[in-house]
Amino acid sequence: MLLVHYGADVIKLEPPSGDWSRGLGTRFGSHTALDVACNRGKRSLVLDLKTTSGLAAAQRIAQRVDVVLESFRPGVAQRLGLGYEAMREKNPSVVYLSVSGFGQDGPYSHRAGTDMVMQAFSGMMALNRDASGRPERVGYVVADTATALYAFQAVAMALYGRRVSGQGAYLDVNLMQGSAAFLMPKIIESALEGDTPRALNAPAGSYQTADGWMVITLSKEAHFHGLCHGIGRAELIDDPRFTGFERRADHRDGLVALIQEVLMARKTQDWIEILGQHDVLCNRVNTVGEWIRDPHVATVQGFRPVDVPGMGFVPLAQIPGGLGRQLDGDRWAEIGEHSAEILGEFGFNAQEIQGILGAVK
Repeated sequence: MLLVHYGADVIKLEPPSGDWSRGLGTRFGSHTALDVACNRGKRSLVLDLKTTSGLAAAQRIAQRVDVVLESFRPGVAQRLGLGYEAMREKNPSVVYLSVSGFGQDGPYSHRAGTDMVMQAFSGMMALNRDASGRPERVGYVVADTATALYAFQAVAMALYGRRVSGQGAYLDVNLMQGSAAFLMPKIIESALEGDTPRALNAPAGSYQTADGWMVITLSKEAHFHGLCHGIGRAELIDDPRFTGFERRADHRDGLVALIQEVLMARKTQDWIEILGQHDVLCNRVNTVGEWIRDPHVATVQGFRPVDVPGMGFVPLAQIPGGLGRQLDGDRWAEIGEHSAEILGEFGFNAQEIQGILGAVK
């Protein structure tokens, strides 16, 4: 989707049943929220790779494009004649990206790696425990998304490098490494301090108020002083248990309990205003719906309302940076909608197209 956003013509090769994201979640018409978020602007080509004609067509197209992205398990693309070596032989400047769960090599390379599996494997879930200590999945496909961002970055840099060298590249991007790169500071902490490192900025965290929840965080000592003044507990500043980040981390539980008791006395908005006067970093804990309705989001046009067939108007969050193109009419392809069109662009004649698509089951 990011490649589309920045101007690429992206052809999505789908099986006859369609890409799995089309069926994950509640369907509205023929689309899901994940499908709408990820497949905007892609053209859909359906081929049956189990047929001779479908596989030959995929090989012919892949040999002529700038970038090939495949997400088979390791070894499958090679068996299909769609691996990097086969593509490079016909197209030396190709940028070839393999996305997998655990990478192309190593003892786990043939294991399936989904977002939740990788949240568990990487330690991410252990960092995200509920009040009882139970590890919980972050409520979004964060491992998938982080890996996709690294993949886009790698492709963009490989294409830039090709302008100088004229050479393509092979890129191995996987969820295991993407999750690890995303968690890099925590990995370093664990190596130095063990699996239960000190809290970075105690007493940062979420706190219940008289009518909801808010977060308070700190990045420098002045923020703690402001918090103490804001909640009317200035004496905590000179308490030897709480002087400095390390000591506060060692006595975090008691400090959090003191702050929590005070915050329960007022509503969230009251505390936002009071603590704001003391330059404390804080915010209401919003639902996603509250973010959509927030006046600041509306003012800066944090999303665009787009009419999606079968869904009506949905909010598409803007991609940061502002350099991408606005599509001439946002579009979401139906399964195989552009198959004949794409095959024609790659030199297949009408009879060949009819035979290839006729073999799709």
